[in-house]
Amino acid sequence: MNVLTISASISIAIIMVLCLHIGMATFIPGAARAERSKPDSESPLLPDPHLGYGINVRREENIESLFAPLQLEWVKLWEEYEGEAPAERLPYQVLFALDLRDGLPPDMDAWAIYVEEIARAGRGRVEAYEIGNEPNVERFWGGKPPNPAEYTQVLQVAYERIKALDPAAIVVSAGLAPVGRIQGDCNGWKGNNCGAMDEQEYTHQMLLLGAGDYMDAFGYHPYGFAYEPETDPHAVSNNFAFRGVEIIRDILVQHDLAHKPIWATEFNWLRDWREDGVTMPERCRQTYEDHFAWMAVTEIEQANYLTRAYRYADENWPWMDAMFVWNLDWHDYHPWDCEAAHHFSIRKPDGTTMGTPALVYDAVASMDKRVGYFGPQLALDPSALTLEANVYEPGLITTTLIPWNARYRLLTWTASAATSAAITPTLAITSGRQGNPLTITVNSTGYGVGVYTGVITVTAVATDVLDSPQTVPITLNVRGAQLEVIPPSIDIYAALNEAGVYTAIVVPSNTGYGVFTWTASVASGFHMTGTLGTLGAQVAPTLVVTTGLQGQPLPVAIDTTGYSTGTFAGAITVTSTAADVLNAPQRVPVFLHIAPKRYRIFLPITLRAQP
Repeated sequence: MNVLTISASISIAIIMVLCLHIGMATFIPGAARAERSKPDSESPLLPDPHLGYGINVRREENIESLFAPLQLEWVKLWEEYEGEAPAERLPYQVLFALDLRDGLPPDMDAWAIYVEEIARAGRGRVEAYEIGNEPNVERFWGGKPPNPAEYTQVLQVAYERIKALDPAAIVVSAGLAPVGRIQGDCNGWKGNNCGAMDEQEYTHQMLLLGAGDYMDAFGYHPYGFAYEPETDPHAVSNNFAFRGVEIIRDILVQHDLAHKPIWATEFNWLRDWREDGVTMPERCRQTYEDHFAWMAVTEIEQANYLTRAYRYADENWPWMDAMFVWNLDWHDYHPWDCEAAHHFSIRKPDGTTMGTPALVYDAVASMDKRVGYFGPQLALDPSALTLEANVYEPGLITTTLIPWNARYRLLTWTASAATSAAITPTLAITSGRQGNPLTITVNSTGYGVGVYTGVITVTAVATDVLDSPQTVPITLNVRGAQLEVIPPSIDIYAALNEAGVYTAIVVPSNTGYGVFTWTASVASGFHMTGTLGTLGAQVAPTLVVTTGLQGQPLPVAIDTTGYSTGTFAGAITVTSTAADVLNAPQRVPVFLHIAPKRYRIFLPITLRAQP
């Protein structure tokens, strides 16, 4: 159901003005936090705390006076306004947004060197970098048509250069603007009218081009527009709802990137300007009415929706990490301009640089915060190792284990093998960095047929790494020859009016190693329990041969003369001449099914097979 109908051009205008600020947010491993917050014991169904609580800040000088009282852990600063990363280590985690308003750099090599300089200066002071802002809108892509291929190229260069200088830094792709379901084609890109590109199609194309390899998190701007934060995005036009980010998440999953978290680098609701006690310039009134009036909410609703949005994400989106409110201090930005960012600010414009707090300011400061952990988390792939050995050909068996980082920053690890277990693996290396493979070797010499176990322990070097240490069980399955009779039972079907000798075939096979010979005999004196009840042997099969090599067929014959209608049971026993063959001996049930009469179907001459 369409609650709202907006043309593509209006959608673009909304985003262009709405995002006059925009940049990207990223989430970063909390360098200052050594332990992850524990789940709320009163809410056992909630996921572990995973959110980072932050806000966009235009001027670093406002951090102490305006940001600190909010009790948030993340601050997003912009190269566009600050020019460079903080000169000193702030007592907060920092997301620094790189400026790509000019679009694709004309000299990519020079730009790469510039990024290196930023990363070098930010090392130890910046936890995360957001690479650009809303590149799916021409306003933030050099005034040129949005181009996901160009942006992916820029993202790759930034990712590689930042990681080379600061491997622990988090790289977040540019937060995309929700511009709606745009029609048209621009330069071969669907959903692109040369002014803006459908954020869902832009995401899809980015990921097809390999952007998933060059980000630690995906940036998006889940604005709430006119709707409550719980609104189903499929119930409103253009999916313009806070939960529209769920569609972006689905696209990531479709591209096998479910392990990539999303960062809401901007989100908020637009406060009705009339509640701020200001006078809007006459020249701005019509633009506001055309593009913004439909999404404005009351001051009370803004405060209520924003805190509910955090709560909804905390309870329902374990894949959502850092969330940055838009904004703290754009209340006095371009006071002469028709700037919607004034009323997204959680400070009201009052003619001063400080402004006055809107209701949402105090709501953010006082809301409950279940702070997530943005440090490293040890993970192992696989979590257990199983090796198979041939008892007749003992020797070295090698496998690989990969310790990796399931969260942020960087981890190094050490590994050791327990010496008190049945097997003691040999480790090619005993330390490494996340993603470095650990080669493990086991010598099966001297082990007889059986199952043997050992243990490897992997421990992160730093003490603030989650899920460390971890033990990896190793199972060594030493196998010899193994008997398997195929099929495992015999069914012979005959008719009362056609008595005679009927034959079926089973094959004693080797599903293990080595070679064995088998012997077969007719079982006697046994009782079978099943659908036929409990009964003794009723048929006595005849064995055409009684010995053979693995894989050699064993024909089993039964003379049906003298049997009445019904089902009769018997059995044969197959075993090995060698004593070390697994699953030997095996009893193979034999069922004889006698029908009153065999019916033959005669086809017309025209349907019979031709000679």
